[in-house]
Amino acid sequence: MATISEKIVINAPVEKVFGFVTNPDNWTEYVTSLTEVSNVSSPGLEPGTSFDWEYRMLGIKLHGNGRISDNVKGHEFGLTMDGSIPIKEHYTFAANGGSTELAIRIDYEMPSLVLQKIANSSLVEKLNRREALNVLEKVKLLCEEM
Repeated sequence: MATISEKIVINAPVEKVFGFVTNPDNWTEYVTSLTEVSNVSSPGLEPGTSFDWEYRMLGIKLHGNGRISDNVKGHEFGLTMDGSIPIKEHYTFAANGGSTELAIRIDYEMPSLVLQKIANSSLVEKLNRREALNVLEKVKLLCEEM
């Protein structure tokens, strides 16, 4: 399993950033390759809440089921996704005055369909790191502009 960790400072209060990141209606706005989230089992997103997801990587549609693993208001939020891409995402939120330090840790396994299409695993790792940075940059942009 590979791991990516990144962080960013967002000029918005932690409550706003946490509320944005944990709203399933926003997930496709800031996760570029996530094309659909559906069948969210509970609006409270307490641990154990399930959902379905669809993701597009290198032109390949991937899908599966996910569940909320952690949800501590204003501090941390985690998701575990099974299916085509086994992945765990964990977000931590730290207040810093009126700003928020948002950190993301992603643990993933690369699906064989993608590896068959691109035999270069270092390229896949670079693409995934770029995706993680894009997620943080989009959250920053959207939270600072709202």
